[in-house]
Amino acid sequence: MIKRAIAVLVFMILAFAVASALVGGVASLSTRVVHFFRPGPQLALPGTAVGDGWELFAETEHFRYYVRPGDHIPRWAMDLAEQHLDVATRALQVSMPSVIHYHKHPSQLDLHEATGSPSTGVVLISEDGQHRELHSVHGYDPHEVMHALAHETMGEPPAIFDEGLATAFGWDWTPGEQDVHVRAQALLDEGRIVPLSRLLTNWDFRSYKAYPAYTAAGSFVKYLLAEHGPQKLSQLFALDRFSQLEEIEQRFASTYGESIYQVEESWRTALQSGILSTAPSRSIAQESTIPLAVTGIVLLAATFLGAVLLIVAGEKTIDAVLRRVRTAIRVLGTGFEFTPRE
Repeated sequence: MIKRAIAVLVFMILAFAVASALVGGVASLSTRVVHFFRPGPQLALPGTAVGDGWELFAETEHFRYYVRPGDHIPRWAMDLAEQHLDVATRALQVSMPSVIHYHKHPSQLDLHEATGSPSTGVVLISEDGQHRELHSVHGYDPHEVMHALAHETMGEPPAIFDEGLATAFGWDWTPGEQDVHVRAQALLDEGRIVPLSRLLTNWDFRSYKAYPAYTAAGSFVKYLLAEHGPQKLSQLFALDRFSQLEEIEQRFASTYGESIYQVEESWRTALQSGILSTAPSRSIAQESTIPLAVTGIVLLAATFLGAVLLIVAGEKTIDAVLRRVRTAIRVLGTGFEFTPRE
């Protein structure tokens, strides 16, 4: 009876621990498990100066983060950047051959003064030409990370493809942003979608207002990637940034077997039907939830198995202890009258 009571008590304690983990601690436990197999950011010592007013803040598998003195980058941003880059490299079937040097600026003015770019983010070649530098006012910038990845592994094509890829992945991986197909469908319904013929060359693309041009390019590139795969898209990235219209049209037709304007009609038809905006997308929510759920299941199974083994081992231990207790009680009950073995 005592053995069963102790076994039930142990099981209840373990069940309570599992329930507590599932209700409030799975995220924490999952993070610990993930970082055991993939170490998280290695924070540099405060004030680790690297020149030009920058301090090394942290290092991860694919990033080296630099900040101005007194600034910082949150842990979630560094973790999410690694996760985003992992998904992007698998989707494009490439691997990042080098570390991205990520400079986080405290303001857009600081970025402009340091790089000459009036935007909120830019990717540049380092002065020694050895690596690419990402400069951003954000601690987490999936759009610019996509530029760094594409330029390093695929090339620097005309803006419609370069910005299109960065926009598609950037919005998909930015909390609170709508899917690029949803945005493009809204523009199409309003009659504001930009014809691709006006976006193909770098000059034409930059002459349009950012939002309509980036939205059309992002939706179209995402459509190409989903329908025809990364290998064909990579051939478009082999184009030069300043390629002429005829060269772009010819490369597209030879790669996809249709003119870009025929594929554009298919893309517009898919947008109009609503198929693209309702199709499942590997968004940030899905990418972060699936590993968490899997880790939670693994933890639950491991805890349950451990509980079973502990109960079995506990029963044997309890049996042994109870036998000794009964023996001791019998000995005490006889008034210590026993004869040792010879």
